[in-house]
Amino acid sequence: WFLDWGRDSLIACRGLLVSGFQEEALSVLRAFGALERNGTLPNVLNGADDANRESSDAPLWFARACEEAVDQLGEECLESSLRQALVGIAQGFLRGTPTGVRVDAASGLVWSPAHFTWMDTNHPAGSPREGFPIELQALWLGLLRFLDRLGAVSEGEPWRVLADRTEASLERYWREDLGFASDTLHAGPGQSAHQAVPDDHLRPNQLWLVTLGIWRGERARRLVQTCGRHLLVPGAL
Repeated sequence: WFLDWGRDSLIACRGLLVSGFQEEALSVLRAFGALERNGTLPNVLNGADDANRESSDAPLWFARACEEAVDQLGEECLESSLRQALVGIAQGFLRGTPTGVRVDAASGLVWSPAHFTWMDTNHPAGSPREGFPIELQALWLGLLRFLDRLGAVSEGEPWRVLADRTEASLERYWREDLGFASDTLHAGPGQSAHQAVPDDHLRPNQLWLVTLGIWRGERARRLVQTCGRHLLVPGAL
């Protein structure tokens, strides 16, 4: 009954890749890559209707799945249409998508409207996460590094320069007093990351900073230990 959701399909695509279903995974990537528009991908497909694009993380999960496909199958699996979609997503974020997702130029961090990320509860708005949610930054940084690795042409500053700025801005999330990272830097439309207010919400989203190798060493250990102590339940986070 859940039909074809972008975020869910693209996360599952990563499982297909490591389970031996490479052609099926590439088929999913081709299907969604063909639907890239101004930095957006469908949040959900209702038959031929792809108008619902209220997702800030689906395009970034697409990029992550593409990178993992290249890691496993080689760069030749990344057809020109997929490369174009990846560049389109990054440039769309930098220009600002029609749905309101945008990159804060000074920090390199991605701003998201409410309800556009995982935990997108609407009734009631239990976790709107308007502002700069942490997993978006990890995935966005991954996309920038991937584009630099591919040698993709940027319309503006080099991908590597933007990636370095984004990574440096992740320091805004770390809560030394708590031993973990803020889930979201809360900010309204038009507000910068400098104006954003970090929260004290411990959520598993921040583990992507460790999974993707962005944070290492003692900080990473503290983060994982805190999540394990407070969030780990049998079988899941």
